[in-house]
Amino acid sequence: MKKNLLVAALIASFLTISCGPSQSEYDELLKNNEMLKIEVAELKQEIENYRNTPDRLYSKVPELVKHENIDSLAVICERLEKYHPASQECKKAKDALQKLVAKKDADIKAEKEKRMKAVNKLKKKYDDVDGITWYSNPYFVHYNNTNHVSVYIGKSETSVWLRLKMSYEGDNWIFFENAYLSYDGNTKYVYFNEYEDKKSDSGYGGRVWEWIDVGVDDSMLAFLKEMVNGKSIKMRLSGKYTHDHIITYDERKGIEDVLLAYDVLKNGE
Repeated sequence: MKKNLLVAALIASFLTISCGPSQSEYDELLKNNEMLKIEVAELKQEIENYRNTPDRLYSKVPELVKHENIDSLAVICERLEKYHPASQECKKAKDALQKLVAKKDADIKAEKEKRMKAVNKLKKKYDDVDGITWYSNPYFVHYNNTNHVSVYIGKSETSVWLRLKMSYEGDNWIFFENAYLSYDGNTKYVYFNEYEDKKSDSGYGGRVWEWIDVGVDDSMLAFLKEMVNGKSIKMRLSGKYTHDHIITYDERKGIEDVLLAYDVLKNGE
């Protein structure tokens, strides 16, 4: 019996030792943990306050103004307003933001005016039978009996489209079967149907002329947008004979203006 009691006492002692810290020790750990949390929070706040000193915040403003970064500048202004509303840095940052916003608004307005001006400056002719308004460049009339390249716009109630015209005039027929546009070494073949898109005629003094009038697809549109910025632009019509035409300033400007007007009419201001 005594032996059993001794064993039971030893087991109880072992269990007490192996169960970990006492309640008081556990409470002390909890207290220390809460203190650590408070210290960490205070350190975070100290770091945050350091990051948001007025001079540090404002130091980013000149670069943001230079790159016209309105969104990031607005964030800086919000922080200055939160931490240092009465500071000179806050006032200067707000002034810089206000000027940037005003400039952006002015730029948007100017761009809209420029786009609408591109439409208004074009020659306009309404076909009341087909219900189509035709827009062409204001610099010259593209007659069939001239050496010219131009684009023009057709607009109905439901759609807007772009067409390209290329023409030749001279003493002799060239009987061209191929047409090209090129700028600075970049060449684009102009697809056309010889029987549907090409026309020819002759006039006084034995002068002859040949021309094509074709629709402009996305690929050609992209090429034309690049071409108007080229340094050396030309048209080539070739078949039995070849004729090259250096595209003039008026032709280039006419194409550029019509392309801008086309984008306005198709996509809006």
